[in-house]
Amino acid sequence: MAQGYDTIELVPRPRRSKLGIIGWLLFLLLAGGVYAFVRYMHLPLRAERDRLRSDLAAAGDREKKLKKSIADTEARAGELDSKQQQLSGKLAETEAERDKLEGELKRVQTELSAILEPQITAGNVRIKRRGNELVVDVSDQILFDSGRAEINEEGQKVLAQVAPSLAGLPGYTIQVGGHTDRTRVVNPETQERFPTNWELSTARATNVVRFLEERGKVPGARLVATGFAQFRPIAGNASEKERQKNRRIELVLVPAPKG
Repeated sequence: MAQGYDTIELVPRPRRSKLGIIGWLLFLLLAGGVYAFVRYMHLPLRAERDRLRSDLAAAGDREKKLKKSIADTEARAGELDSKQQQLSGKLAETEAERDKLEGELKRVQTELSAILEPQITAGNVRIKRRGNELVVDVSDQILFDSGRAEINEEGQKVLAQVAPSLAGLPGYTIQVGGHTDRTRVVNPETQERFPTNWELSTARATNVVRFLEERGKVPGARLVATGFAQFRPIAGNASEKERQKNRRIELVLVPAPKG
């Protein structure tokens, strides 16, 4: 018996057309081009755009801060300019006031020098400048009797001559200081009233202030009485002549504080 065989029919595979291959190649090329464009151009450009946007925003913030800083600086400059103008005005007022007081002080010094010329010549009165102050130094021997604090007749005449000039200086305070030498109070009668030179110098200064206010019409608010005893000498204490210089009343004209 003849053995049978299956017949296998071979079907030829279809060949791809050249157009299909070319299409795939074009697709791959296009895809590669898109990929290259995205990776090497689009993404860097987008990153650069984002960076520029960030830089622009930061620049905007800096601009705002700079404008605020400029505005603050201009405001501060305006304040400083205003203060400078105020200070310049005050300085001009201060200089004008100082010139006015200086003129008044020179006028009073000239007046007192003429009024007290005999006493100045005799060495009983000395008038001098001490910075912005005018000092009228009056020896105790023309104001008081020895060991006493009451102003004697001659002293009253001298103070009466001085008072009008002092009253005409409203911008000054008159500090009346009593001074003694180092000699202790030993007279029993004097010691009973003035145990030490403190009491004597203070009482004499107080009596001069009272005379200037009550008889000389100098406002009491412009007067100050102080006793210094022997502790502010202007000369030594070895001789009577030196001790005489230390026994004195000082009238110090001091510019009164404003306000």
